[in-house]
Amino acid sequence: ADRLFADVASTWRGCTSSMSDVKELVPEFFYLPELLLNANRYPLGSLQDGRKVDDVRLPPWAEGSPRAFVRALAAALESPSASRRLPRWLDLIFGPASQPGDAAEAAENVFHPFTYAGGADLDAVDDAT
Repeated sequence: ADRLFADVASTWRGCTSSMSDVKELVPEFFYLPELLLNANRYPLGSLQDGRKVDDVRLPPWAEGSPRAFVRALAAALESPSASRRLPRWLDLIFGPASQPGDAAEAAENVFHPFTYAGGADLDAVDDAT
């Protein structure tokens, strides 16, 4: 269950410190607080430390409120600061820094080599299954 999205802080740490922990920040994070709740109480298992997986653990500033968390993310996304940085983000996602190479490395926008087309020779994989 440690692979499930269970905690904002630990997910952030993983994504910012490990090339193998890749997550997508989906649009629902900015408008759908129910995304963070296990409203149907599905049994999602336990983490390796024994804690049960249920509602997503939020940062302390959200005070346990998915609505407050989503409101804060939406406000940050719509802020003047985010608007000023939008051109850089567009360059990062769609410009030269979005492709493997020196520009991507300079922008710290690199992923595991296997995530790129041609990053692995699949014909060389010997798998009996």
